[in-house]
Amino acid sequence: MHPPARFKLTDSEWRSVCEEMYAELIAVAKARQIITYSDLALRLPTAYVHPGSYAFTRLLGEVCDAEEAAGRGMICALVVSKATGIPGAGFFRGAAARGRDVSDLDRCWHEECERVFDAWADPEARHDDE
Repeated sequence: MHPPARFKLTDSEWRSVCEEMYAELIAVAKARQIITYSDLALRLPTAYVHPGSYAFTRLLGEVCDAEEAAGRGMICALVVSKATGIPGAGFFRGAAARGRDVSDLDRCWHEECERVFDAWADPEARHDDE
């Protein structure tokens, strides 16, 4: 059982939850794994943000945008639906908007996962914002 979902966060909570989400996704990337939306939500100690909420989507988008801007790919590719085992439609819309080839969704997703895994695999690589 999880605590009651939070749909509104203070600015301070937002920053904390965003940092927690970022740290969790980096750990997932370094381990070359994926995580479900619901499991990621449960790993955010500051507040339980429902994985289907607009707030969760925005938080995940912020983390994804930061990683993409840093040249490490769309880290949100590592977050998948428990029901389907792949990211939601928002991931593929974002991938298309970033110029990724989404004609084969499975290939697009796997290539993005590999891009993220490779970016976080090199212990010598500098990740100043980690």
